[in-house]
Amino acid sequence: MKRSLLGSLALALTALPFLHAQNPAPTKLLLAFSSYKERSKHPTIFFYEHDGVSNGKIVGSVGLPRGADASARPSLSHDGRFCFFTFEVENKTSKVVCWDRTENKSVDLPEINESKNAILGPSVSGDGNLVAFYAWNRPGGPGPGYHVFLLDRSAKKLLDLPGLNSQSFDDRVPNLSSTGRFLAFASNRKGGLGLTDLYLYDREASKLIDVPGLNSTFTELEPALSADGNLIAFSSERAEGAGGRDIYLFDRKQNKMLPLPGLNREGHEVSPSLSADGRYLVFVAERLDGEGDRDVYLFDREKGQLLPTPGLNSKAEDFDPCVIVLKSTE
Repeated sequence: MKRSLLGSLALALTALPFLHAQNPAPTKLLLAFSSYKERSKHPTIFFYEHDGVSNGKIVGSVGLPRGADASARPSLSHDGRFCFFTFEVENKTSKVVCWDRTENKSVDLPEINESKNAILGPSVSGDGNLVAFYAWNRPGGPGPGYHVFLLDRSAKKLLDLPGLNSQSFDDRVPNLSSTGRFLAFASNRKGGLGLTDLYLYDREASKLIDVPGLNSTFTELEPALSADGNLIAFSSERAEGAGGRDIYLFDRKQNKMLPLPGLNREGHEVSPSLSADGRYLVFVAERLDGEGDRDVYLFDREKGQLLPTPGLNSKAEDFDPCVIVLKSTE
């Protein structure tokens, strides 16, 4: 009898890896986005948890004092603790703020905000240490206009990006891969295919990387990278789209655009953000069947479909989303 029980137990234990593979732990996603849902004139950053299937809920917001100020363009560290975003007090230039969700307080970023001019669009590495941003006529830049910068928070200094910025044209809207190696951005510099093109910078090689097939004669904007820098999501008004601006996803290894079935429609789709593994893509769209003028949508590339997001959007405008896979729960 004992041998039979022990044999059954051994068999059950050997089957556990298989059962776990068949029934993996559920995914928990965390989205950060900007919304006018509480204030009609000045947006606030909100946080939304989703189970990766069909359920979700608002789990808080940035707790800065709310006066005549606006918060937009959030970026999350991959443990969900730090949220970096553009913050602007009415009639003053914009700065970058970091909100610590664990301590429920803001974190000073003096090295970023040492300028009288606009500081915008932060993008943080997965560990929360490196912060890319762009700024207008910031001291230390290569010349007039918008340029891209990178802060090392632990070293409390800006890092060199040799060969990234142009001297006479604008370099904007950077997106940093979660490893911190690759940095994508948009620029109107000469030599591109369209009015605005996307560029990819390799920090390890300290140079721009050629990405044939990525740009077109139209305008490409708002790049978003997977963790390894292979996948590049972006918005473009190119002619073959569904209408207006659409979301595209480029695979550098395969050197081609990947399908996003059912994602784009006749209206505008903008502001894409990729999870580190490249599976989930959030974006903003203007649709007649949406909750408001602009809404946030969540697309699962593995399932090839939009996911329900109950409680995410409002009758006001919801925009500028980012997404991380927060953790798995047993």
